[in-house]
Amino acid sequence: MTQWLSHEMAQGLAFNAGSTFDPPREVTGWALQPDLSLGIGRIPFNKTDFPTLTVPALEEQGGANIFPKSVMFPNLALHLRMGLPWRGDAYLRFADATTPPGYKISPTMTAQVQTNSFGFGLRQHFDLWNEDLPKVVLGAHYNHVRGRTRLKGRFNVNVDNNFTADSDLNGEIDWNLNSFALTAVAYKTYDAWTPFAGFGYNYATGSVRSKLELKSRTFLIADVLGESSARPEQSQGRWTAGVQYARPRWSVFFNAEVKALGQFQYRSWIAQIGVALPYEIGRGYKIIYKKRVPSVVDDAKRINEPKNEIYEKPTRKAAPEPKRRPLEPQKPEQAHPDMIFLQ
Repeated sequence: MTQWLSHEMAQGLAFNAGSTFDPPREVTGWALQPDLSLGIGRIPFNKTDFPTLTVPALEEQGGANIFPKSVMFPNLALHLRMGLPWRGDAYLRFADATTPPGYKISPTMTAQVQTNSFGFGLRQHFDLWNEDLPKVVLGAHYNHVRGRTRLKGRFNVNVDNNFTADSDLNGEIDWNLNSFALTAVAYKTYDAWTPFAGFGYNYATGSVRSKLELKSRTFLIADVLGESSARPEQSQGRWTAGVQYARPRWSVFFNAEVKALGQFQYRSWIAQIGVALPYEIGRGYKIIYKKRVPSVVDDAKRINEPKNEIYEKPTRKAAPEPKRRPLEPQKPEQAHPDMIFLQ
């Protein structure tokens, strides 16, 4: 049973690790743009492959009915995207999924899930040969996902139909996965609306380990412990579709990803809705500017520049010229003739 559980969780978590969605609209060069999204995903369980149990305490509870047909999980993701001058962009991604305490995955079992992921990637926008055709954005992505699940359940076991004993089922599932993905998305903007659709492929590595322990409260039933590990399928594909609606003061987007290649096709999916800032932080190729003291040459340039009607920087006042004393009239000097005239 632990081998089956490890395998089922590994396939669903690998699909979740390949999620790299972000709105396809371009970000101008060297500017920053954050966005925040909240989503929900589904991990299906294939009960047709559930093994035959040799533990009577678990077989009496229905075997495969101990686990649900699928597990729903929340997902909170934050992107920080930076534009590049050649119509490309780069991003950092952080995601967190945590279930509330006492979250029930079946009538007899609760689960506490905690998983985090960190990733980064590059995208490049292209125009097709006709302006009326949609634009295309190609991307390369990497995600690292690490998390754990703690299971708890309680069962009533009958012994010889005359004695009833309680047994506790404790489970641990831990995973460490890496995903390398390539995506191609086409989009076209109609005023404030930008619909998009595309395909993605991701290559997954890592492992999922599971441990189940059945502890009885009576010596009549022996304790049972099982451990196993499994690796996810390496090749997985997904269809992506959604729409973004941008207004002057806010922007929202919605998208859905459905598994199209690998096990459980069209049964694993992720849907999310988010908000992106309609403005960009930073300008030009510099994000932080260093102030410098204006010089006399700068003052002269500001005086000659045309004044701004909205805001005019204060200019330095010229120092007053020193007062000069009035010149006293000079008396003409007495002439000293060089010749003497006699009459």
